[in-house]
Amino acid sequence: MFAHIDVDSFFASVLQRKNPKLRGQPLLALGMGGGCVIAASYEAKAFGVKTGMPLQEARLFCPDAIAIPSDFSEALIASREIESILADEGPFIEQASVDEWYLDVDAIPRAREIDLPTWAQNLQNSVLRKTALTISIGVAPSKLLAKMAAEYRKPAGVTVIDDHAHDRRDAPAARLCHGRMCISDFLRDRPAAAIPGVGHRRVRKTDAHGWKTAYDVAHADGEAILRIFGRPGLELQAELRGQSVWAVETEPEPPKSISRCRSFRNTTDRSLMFSHLLDHLTYTTLKMRRHSLACTMIGVWLRDQEYGHRGWNAKLPLPAWNQDQLLPFVRYCFNRSYKQGFRSTQIGLALCGLRPQPSLQYSLFERTKKTEAAEQTQQALDSVHARYGRDALLRGSALPTRSGRRKNVYSLEDVAKRPWEDLRRAPRTPRA
Repeated sequence: MFAHIDVDSFFASVLQRKNPKLRGQPLLALGMGGGCVIAASYEAKAFGVKTGMPLQEARLFCPDAIAIPSDFSEALIASREIESILADEGPFIEQASVDEWYLDVDAIPRAREIDLPTWAQNLQNSVLRKTALTISIGVAPSKLLAKMAAEYRKPAGVTVIDDHAHDRRDAPAARLCHGRMCISDFLRDRPAAAIPGVGHRRVRKTDAHGWKTAYDVAHADGEAILRIFGRPGLELQAELRGQSVWAVETEPEPPKSISRCRSFRNTTDRSLMFSHLLDHLTYTTLKMRRHSLACTMIGVWLRDQEYGHRGWNAKLPLPAWNQDQLLPFVRYCFNRSYKQGFRSTQIGLALCGLRPQPSLQYSLFERTKKTEAAEQTQQALDSVHARYGRDALLRGSALPTRSGRRKNVYSLEDVAKRPWEDLRRAPRTPRA
């Protein structure tokens, strides 16, 4: 059995934890640049706000919501606190993201004697008491089912899917039996779109085959699944049936790619876009070097307010692992992606084809002293960033990303000094 632990509205809940005045209020936690909602309190979700919405669109659904940039440092602290609590439960834990974990329940001492619904509720109470955050828990025979179960009764829900639960085909779907639910009833009550990995494009294909529910996908013809999803689709189908294919990975593999994007106000300012791109380069290079990796391909993309994309990829002649090596290719891809007059709301950078960092190599006509100096400079930057933070040293062209604050966005200091009612009714004007 596996448990999936998911923090409810993580980034918004972290802001509420840091400032209790925000509890019970419609709150929008914004991503980098403040243009996109990465988490919303359930008071805001009640108006139709969803994760990933542009701030401007979220305002249409909930005009009185408070919009605050997410506190990523506080979020990391909260994530580590929860992981330490989970480590006391069992030896095998996999962190899927900053706010999600898998736990191998069978590895818990005396696991067979545990009443799973009671155990999950006790874990919820422990996390709430120690961190002031609520979690939703799904327990199932496979990781995929456990993740779907955690999403089933949010917020602060517990769903246990167990083959031993009575399969009542004549009962209303989603009926729980002593805190448990059988696989068939659960899958019949979930649409195909609720399956992780089944996006909008694949939903059109499942609909075309008449597979409306997760149960239909789980019991579909294997050859049809193979045509739509490829070989991973057969593993997905087995996981849906409760057959464990994917184990808890306590030591995850190094990433195959590293990417970063930032949303901002609609702009045609080329220098502003490129300054964000340089900021991404610093971040992704630092993360890549922490894993002792080098990249062989990079990609740059721009997005407009209609979610249209422009982008360009470049394959590197040799693996690269420092900013000076990557910068000419980043500049080239940006120049190919940018079009005069293009109104962008997001820019992103991806380092792809990652592989273990090789020993320093030289091309035939390369100036070796310059290459060695670039690596020494990068090592010095790594030391400064590790000691004083990533923003301790910046390229001059990246400085425009540090100016200004978005309209309709407040800081935690604003909330601390003024009551929420004042913030809701105050004139929203840009602030320096």
